Amino acid sequence: MSNTVKLKDVCEFKRGLTYSKKDEVDYSNNVVVRATNIDLKTNKLNLAQLKYIKESIKINEDKILKKGDILICTASGSKSHLGKVALIDKDIKMAFGGFMGVLRTSEKCLPKFLCNILVSQKFKKVLLSNTSGANINNLRFSQIENFEFMLPSLPEQQRIVVKLDTSFAEIDMTINKVQKLIENTNLLFEKKIKQYFIDNVTNAPFVKLSDISEYFNGLTYSPKDVSENGIIVLRSGNIQNGKMEYSNIKRVNKKIKDKLYVKPSDLLICSRNGSQRLIGKSSLIGEIKEPMTFGTFMMIVRSEHNKYLQWFIKSKLFKKQIIKGENTMINQITRYMLDDISLPFPDKKIYSKIVKELEELDGHVRILNKILNIKIDNFKKLKSSILKQELLNKVA
Repeated sequence: MSNTVKLKDVCEFKRGLTYSKKDEVDYSNNVVVRATNIDLKTNKLNLAQLKYIKESIKINEDKILKKGDILICTASGSKSHLGKVALIDKDIKMAFGGFMGVLRTSEKCLPKFLCNILVSQKFKKVLLSNTSGANINNLRFSQIENFEFMLPSLPEQQRIVVKLDTSFAEIDMTINKVQKLIENTNLLFEKKIKQYFIDNVTNAPFVKLSDISEYFNGLTYSPKDVSENGIIVLRSGNIQNGKMEYSNIKRVNKKIKDKLYVKPSDLLICSRNGSQRLIGKSSLIGEIKEPMTFGTFMMIVRSEHNKYLQWFIKSKLFKKQIIKGENTMINQITRYMLDDISLPFPDKKIYSKIVKELEELDGHVRILNKILNIKIDNFKKLKSSILKQELLNKVA
């Protein structure tokens, strides 16, 4: 027997802990979980990047995560992250931050059953309808408290949860295998690039990067310079998988030096980013349909040899010189660091051959990755279909 219930009928909502920047410390026993700790793709809790606040701050018990809590993101710079959830499957003695909330279910609703409801397409449509405004980057419980769904008996909830766990475990295992295949393919390609810059250029003379190219730091601008009618400013997000992507652009209205206008075949490099793994990602600029510049945390390498340089910058020979010594992390790439870079520079016939072969191999890798990602998307759709069948059709 199933009854139609509203979200507010089966759970209570608790807002997260508010604190200021000055309360943050390098480490303490007061640990805070934030929106970044929920993986958007898996709806799992990731405790890799935690915040710590002063131990002198008293944290109320209702702000501490408990087993069975459903952690939900209530504010984010990206609307796609609003409403993402993760089930807390054990007591972890951590607080949840001010941009988060927690749903605590009543005795008539299993937390895991409700969590499955909240990752369904039906609930996501409700989220989208409530956060579709241009400036709405916050989610209030009042916007979702009247969300309706069918609530079966506790034994039926348990049966559904077990079936979903079993089905999803098998699908996730297959997805992980496909993702591992993608990772291995990309790793083999990286090794191939490394091989080209060791084996194929053994006798080539080394030159300084500064001798065969020039490079420029990006445009410095402030929020007041942003304008819908301004010039496109390229940022790190415009580089996706080594290619330029123009679907998410920003424009600025500011006087720009001639050298900071992007030209075809320029090599755009991310020189600084909040995520260190993105530092150094790069792409050649292709056809330019309107004037463009590049942002503060970007650099442009300009050379007639850029088709060759793009592969060198992806190689470990480049990364080894940038990182230096035992330090495996860098905060940014500077012009002074590029001044110290040396690279093998064979005659044009040899390096043209290297470019051609790596471009062909890159094309094959991209096709394979595209096919594998389609498979992953299909498996995710299968999960959504099973979720809909079990949660909405059978108990609706």
